[in-house]
Amino acid sequence: MTANKSDEIYGHLRLPTKIDDWEDRAPASLVRLTGNVGAWLAALEELAQTQLFSAMLRSNTYLWAMDNTDSIWLAVEELAIVQPEAGFMGYPRRRGYSDGVEQKKLGHPTLIREDETRSARIAGELALDFFNQRCQWVLNANSGRYCADSPPSESQLHAVAEEFLRCGVQVTVDDVL
Repeated sequence: MTANKSDEIYGHLRLPTKIDDWEDRAPASLVRLTGNVGAWLAALEELAQTQLFSAMLRSNTYLWAMDNTDSIWLAVEELAIVQPEAGFMGYPRRRGYSDGVEQKKLGHPTLIREDETRSARIAGELALDFFNQRCQWVLNANSGRYCADSPPSESQLHAVAEEFLRCGVQVTVDDVL
């Protein structure tokens, strides 16, 4: 797709408003959205319909960002644990560490690895939530680094939802931008 066409469909490339010092690495869970990843996400949605897994799966937030090649990158919102004694990354069983809300996190710029400017067309969150009596994937463009100063249009967010659908993942677009 040409840059101008991509600009129209998904939005222009945006620089992140900031990159924190601890965001010098990629999340351990970083993957590119493909058909295989889509199948995994669809399977997680099915597991979320069960009593055992519903609460657990709804407690995770996934970050996503579209790079300059129109690839969508996803990762669990991970902690940026910097203690050398910590032998783990991400959201571990807390093992004496405080709640993740209080910790430094790896944000949207850590998903963009190939472009040294870390530019993204559009970025947001993906989460499982209840809509119409069913736990479903919900997509938004809530990225303070990429979309707060220059919000994407509703059609651009829906175009991203179409990319998820092409990979086998039905998403509900969160209409709160």
